Amino acid sequence: MAATFSFSIQQQLVLTAARQWRRARHLHIPAQPHLYRKLARHGCGQLAPACDSLMRLSELVLGHPFRCGTGLALSEDEWRLLDMIEGRERQLVHECSVALASAFRHAIRSLHIMIDMAFNIDSGEPVKRAVASTGLIAA
Repeated sequence: MAATFSFSIQQQLVLTAARQWRRARHLHIPAQPHLYRKLARHGCGQLAPACDSLMRLSELVLGHPFRCGTGLALSEDEWRLLDMIEGRERQLVHECSVALASAFRHAIRSLHIMIDMAFNIDSGEPVKRAVASTGLIAA
């Protein structure tokens, strides 16, 4: 029996941002404006700069281009990103400098703060606009 996962709105947002960032990079278009357009649809466009920084650093820390899954099938990189954002430390795959690891951890913390500011703590919905709890994760 396959395991089923229920992702919070915040987790869906991170996954959507990661996948859209990777898509923009693959298409050789500016990632931050692309992210903004996608996230603004859900009332979270202000997260684009923090997501862009985190994703750029994640590739440096991982030592390879960020690998995305499709639909609800997450890649190892996506699981690692969710774990680190939620405070579950995972060993970095690629050896990197202390300075790079520190910058990456600060970027995670920055995104975490931005997500907390963007979402209503009680309802879990974006402060600027309510979104449906399904369908946010994009391939």
